[in-house]
Amino acid sequence: MSYLCKTNALVLSKLNYGDTSKIVTLYTEDYGKETCIIKGARSSKSKIGGMVDLMNQIQIVFYKKDSREVQIISQADLISHFPHIKESLDSLKYGSGVIELLKLLTIENEVNKRLFKGSIKILEMMNTPDTDSQLLFLKYFTFFIDELGYSVKEEECKTCRSSLNESSKVFFNYEKGFLCENCGSHHIVNYEFDKELFKLFICLSSKQNDCRYTSENLKRLITFLEKFLKYHLPEFKGIKSLYTY
Repeated sequence: MSYLCKTNALVLSKLNYGDTSKIVTLYTEDYGKETCIIKGARSSKSKIGGMVDLMNQIQIVFYKKDSREVQIISQADLISHFPHIKESLDSLKYGSGVIELLKLLTIENEVNKRLFKGSIKILEMMNTPDTDSQLLFLKYFTFFIDELGYSVKEEECKTCRSSLNESSKVFFNYEKGFLCENCGSHHIVNYEFDKELFKLFICLSSKQNDCRYTSENLKRLITFLEKFLKYHLPEFKGIKSLYTY
């Protein structure tokens, strides 16, 4: 038996199906990630086919049946298509990174309203002119990893418990976590932070708004988080959109 559901959603992907239909992957506020079909979406008479486009925020009505893998959308209304993101190559790159993380690393039907709201919020911020999309994406990436349950926030050495803020260098081991310079010399080091880079990482992790940074250091931290996720989630091969645009 199917029941009628209404929820807000982000469009993660779309695929033509048959002669006139589309299969779409959505991250919804109330039902988690869902795969849905829009029958007749490619017809010129379809009112909803054009609204369900990549990265759009929409409100949908769909028929949900738990035993069915693909749900049926009966209605869709556009909330936002984030026009500034799609007009700016830099913003599009990092906005697409948000969508890619949701598509690749969230579990079907696992509800996380905090993650949904955080994803909408960061896209709205990226959609504002004169914002640094790279910085916003790094903040989102840290938040996303926390929501997955793989926190990398730490201000003391995992071995000796000394403060890392005083270290000239900080090391990271995928199993143990952050290590001071002394303890790092006795373990396998998977990533090395200079003092400036680590201070930036702590500043961003603590959600401060006055962090001093360079684009190169933001890039280094994004690379670090990608490598961290690749280690813990072998099926994750990286965020392709960051290297496509």
